[in-house]
Amino acid sequence: MKKLLALVLVMAFALIAGGAVADHTDNILYSWTTSPKTQNPHMYTSTTSSSRLPHLGTFVRQMVSKDGTQLEFVPEHAAELPTSEDGGLTWIVKLREGLKCTDGTPIDAYTYEYSIKMQIDPKLANTGATYVFDPVVVKNAKEYFQGKVTDWSEVGVKVLDQYTLEFDLEYPCTDIDFYTTICQYVNPVKEDLYESLMNADRTSTTYGTTLETSPSCGYYIMTEWVIDGYQMFVLNPDDPLVQDGWFSVDGEHMLFTSSQSTRSELFWSGELDQHTLTGTEYDQYKDDPRVHKNMTASVWGLFVNSTSSNTAMANKDLRLALQYAAPREEMAYDVYKMYTAASYMVAESIFVDDGEDGTIYRKTEEAEKIKEKFATNRELALEYFDKAYEALGGKKITVGYIYFDEQEDQKRTAEVAKEIYEGLFGTDRFELKLEAVLPTAAYDRYRAGTYDMGIGVRLCSPFNPYTSMAPWTTDYADKYITGFDNEEFDKLQYDCVYGELLNDPKAKIAALNRMEELLLGEVAFIPLMQNDNSVIYNERIWLPTEEFLTGVGYGWQQSTIENPAN
Repeated sequence: MKKLLALVLVMAFALIAGGAVADHTDNILYSWTTSPKTQNPHMYTSTTSSSRLPHLGTFVRQMVSKDGTQLEFVPEHAAELPTSEDGGLTWIVKLREGLKCTDGTPIDAYTYEYSIKMQIDPKLANTGATYVFDPVVVKNAKEYFQGKVTDWSEVGVKVLDQYTLEFDLEYPCTDIDFYTTICQYVNPVKEDLYESLMNADRTSTTYGTTLETSPSCGYYIMTEWVIDGYQMFVLNPDDPLVQDGWFSVDGEHMLFTSSQSTRSELFWSGELDQHTLTGTEYDQYKDDPRVHKNMTASVWGLFVNSTSSNTAMANKDLRLALQYAAPREEMAYDVYKMYTAASYMVAESIFVDDGEDGTIYRKTEEAEKIKEKFATNRELALEYFDKAYEALGGKKITVGYIYFDEQEDQKRTAEVAKEIYEGLFGTDRFELKLEAVLPTAAYDRYRAGTYDMGIGVRLCSPFNPYTSMAPWTTDYADKYITGFDNEEFDKLQYDCVYGELLNDPKAKIAALNRMEELLLGEVAFIPLMQNDNSVIYNERIWLPTEEFLTGVGYGWQQSTIENPAN
């Protein structure tokens, strides 16, 4: 059945391309993604990529600089990079004149104001509302969304004139935070169409659910959308980025498939220009110059519940034993082949402001010490386990371990964990009890605190690891129960994001280091690996950079295609 599906998709993709199988000679990128349910920017949350909705414009885009050396923030609908004259509390966004949707509808400050108002409308309850108040907090935006403030004029979004918007914030923010949040996740919508598709009680709109209800105003124009099939885009000649020469392709065809085997067959038959390698493929092609390693912004690991009904989990020595014996190397290199073993909370791709030119956090001296301090150390793990075993009465200790069901690699990593832990501590003294649970159910268990250990991830912003520490604070709204509640941690996190450390880059790095140390020292989470997938590109693709750049990767959509027929 899978072979048949793959064949059908190959043939379908060939028809989309308007040519024969494995004969992509046009100037179009051929890619894949998972099937979106909506293109409504107020509800679309499937990825944090700056190119998540390429047919919708926004204030500022993250791009690979034209010389291929660095990330560059480039104004798209904004006439220039937004500015603040009061230390990051008030921001001015000046829009370009002459902006329009592809049907000719003008776009100005009022267009954006309406879109933001709908994004945080309390009746619509849009999933993308949080982009307006987390981590950059627009004044009264959250209260408006919650229905606590009903007068729109009290929200910190003001139209100063037809082409100028003012954003008033509850707390100051840095320029990079403003550029990567408000400037990226606020998109214009077409007001008359949005309103016409609203239901009677204004609790939902079908805007963005079909091609006809998804107008284009970005660097791409969406020309076809087959639900659960594919999308086709062409460059928008009226978009400022296109006019300024940031793209050299004519468009992109995106096939929808979540099947790794199908994507593999499509790539190797020439129907896709990029493919994420499996472990077996990686072993075969890891030295191929077409292979490029992506750097994730998040670290996968084990949530550890010290308040579990299994009272053994309250013993810190036991948790430290589990920490230092963690099978991270075996999982990353033996099971997944291409992942990076991690003994830290903040991933290797995370960029921080150091008061100079910026730096990768893990390259700092403070971060290196954390990596070394909590690295795998089986001898030390056994010492901690012996102390825990004695303190717990010399009786066999059983610890539950949740992994994701219906995922073969997850099953293998769980089996590796069982083998390592029981082999080190002795099966007469320790048992790791494996339990397969569907991912959504597993995360529900973490929220409820009905587990001992369980695999998972908390996503991290590539530019703001400080706000990404919020899920570990005491009063976080969507907290996973680990038993970690620490006043020092709470204050450090607040001061970095909103308080006295906001504009002190070096102090923030030191604070981040301390937050990592507190979390790992209490073993609220055992980091295991970065899921740094490797992508292989068709030989016709010339990427704009050969260095992975935080925020833009290798700049896929800025690629050049070698010798297109046209």
